[in-house]
Amino acid sequence: MAKFYDTLLAEYVKNPWVRGLWLDKLASTKLDYEMLNFDDLVKKQKLNNFSEVDLELASKYSGEDVYITYQIFCEQELSDTENKILEEMDFPFIEVLKNMEITWVKISRDRLKELWIIFENKADKFEKLIYEICGEEFNINSPKQVWWILFDKLGLPKWKKTKTGWSVSAEVLENLAKEFPVADHIIKYRHFTKLNSTFVNWLLDLLDEQDLLHTTYNQAVTATWRLSSTNPNLQNIPSSSWIAGEVRSAFVSRFEWGKIMAIDYSQVELRLLAIMSWDENLLDAFKRWFDIHQRTAELIGTTDRKVAKAVNFGVVYWISWFGLSKMIDITVSDANLYIKKFFESYPKVRIFLDETIKFCEENWYVETLFWRKRFIKWITDRNKMIKSGAEREAINMPIQWTNADIMKVAMIKIDEFMVEKKSKLIMQVHDEVVFDIYPGEEEIIEKEIISIMENVLVDKEITLKVDCEIGENWRDAK
Repeated sequence: MAKFYDTLLAEYVKNPWVRGLWLDKLASTKLDYEMLNFDDLVKKQKLNNFSEVDLELASKYSGEDVYITYQIFCEQELSDTENKILEEMDFPFIEVLKNMEITWVKISRDRLKELWIIFENKADKFEKLIYEICGEEFNINSPKQVWWILFDKLGLPKWKKTKTGWSVSAEVLENLAKEFPVADHIIKYRHFTKLNSTFVNWLLDLLDEQDLLHTTYNQAVTATWRLSSTNPNLQNIPSSSWIAGEVRSAFVSRFEWGKIMAIDYSQVELRLLAIMSWDENLLDAFKRWFDIHQRTAELIGTTDRKVAKAVNFGVVYWISWFGLSKMIDITVSDANLYIKKFFESYPKVRIFLDETIKFCEENWYVETLFWRKRFIKWITDRNKMIKSGAEREAINMPIQWTNADIMKVAMIKIDEFMVEKKSKLIMQVHDEVVFDIYPGEEEIIEKEIISIMENVLVDKEITLKVDCEIGENWRDAK
């Protein structure tokens, strides 16, 4: 039995697709009661903080929070399965997030300043190249000036019209960049200026006096049960091996001679597809430790591993022929052929997907391996676009939500293991957990965490797989 109850999480278990399950919204929809609004009390009255609010109003506001929470608790009705999920997974996970949030993340302020100079110099280089080609200086950050230069002055092919002129979106520039260097230079200029404005400056502003970064994890926001984080959103920190990934080099250990360890699940969604579909060929590929993308490439008749990777993951997301062709820049007929050959190579995958849709049509929900339900009642809608979208959700949700639940179960066990260790669990990003390792604890932490993460699912045909790297910083631990 949990030590506490959380009405927000309970509501989230029942309605994870509903946005904004905040207390004032629940009070309005469930109790027909309008609560005092924080912004009305503080921001609209131009106060610095809540401590300046009139005592009587502050008392009423605080009292409402307690009373409304209790009223919602009294009227919430959950199934035995929903209560089990809360008691065994979602409530214990609160402790994990609390421990991560109070541990914080150490950042090298000096490294961020170095990166700012590097990115600024890169942006300056491309700015000069752009002006040289265009024959004049202009505001590269102004879409209106960019499209005038590209389309009116230089006469480049026009692509998409907007309400205010011609589009110079990333998609348009990428298409133009295949033939015109100036478009490629603008893409790179935008990239480096964004790295500084969106990441480097942003992180510098958020550091405390000890160069520690504080983030807030959100357990009840996404529609897929994955964690999100705010101030900063760690999910958005660039992970590429190119220069953008250098931002991660500023994430360092707080311990003298300490290291950063990153452990992430490898191809977890495809492994779950194999487990849930019981497809012998897909299971056999994982049992024999094949490179699954290379194996699929061989089966669908291509030498391009990237194409096979797109097909593998595209199937999980119920991608269309057209969607696949656009994603990897191939013809629709080739995309159609690759998807057809995929299902011929892994026949039980197609059976599993078709049966999942049929089950959802009959029962209006799908569920994860942990029995978490996702209701999709519009899957029988007569509108083909709505039904098609519902089918994609029905296909993807059992896999994606199971993936999210696996991470939660793993992190609960990891948190219990880490209690007596000096090393710290500091971040969770996508399918990855990140640790600040105290010198001398590397081997025991690596061994135990790998065992925990790979054995979350029991009695399955194949086990999960994780990759572990250790480095001086987060970038080097990838």
